[in-house]
Amino acid sequence: MSAAVRLTGLVALLVGLLAGCSVLEQRHDDVEDLGKKIVADWKEQPEVAEAKYDYRHGIDQGQIMYMVVIVRAESVSNEVVDKLKDIANRDFWESPAYDRDDLSLRFVAYSSDNPPVDGQPEPDRSIRREGLGVPEKVALEKYGPRPSKR
Repeated sequence: MSAAVRLTGLVALLVGLLAGCSVLEQRHDDVEDLGKKIVADWKEQPEVAEAKYDYRHGIDQGQIMYMVVIVRAESVSNEVVDKLKDIANRDFWESPAYDRDDLSLRFVAYSSDNPPVDGQPEPDRSIRREGLGVPEKVALEKYGPRPSKR
């Protein structure tokens, strides 16, 4: 077999493998929409200084989204943080993303006095860090029926 044939075969194999990566690392629009909705709802709250989401996906980590909120220092309390987490849980319940078995949502809250520093390894500065989501029975009682699928 000539070197040209081997090289062509190797290139074809690499193209196939790289094309497969994009299939295995799907980004889901309903998850993106959920992140945008939660951030928008949080930003309407006067206690919120900043909000964002970090949607990560891939073959090694599955689908995970960190919902990050920075609470104004003068407003930090368990009640405020509970309210913000409840908004996220409600939005998740109402989203088509709720039906995804491969999605993990994380809630992270910081005080504006001690916000995270992007790109720097550091001790955890969060005032609360936990999972999001409520069991179907609890969500049904608290938020009512889910919207019908479109």
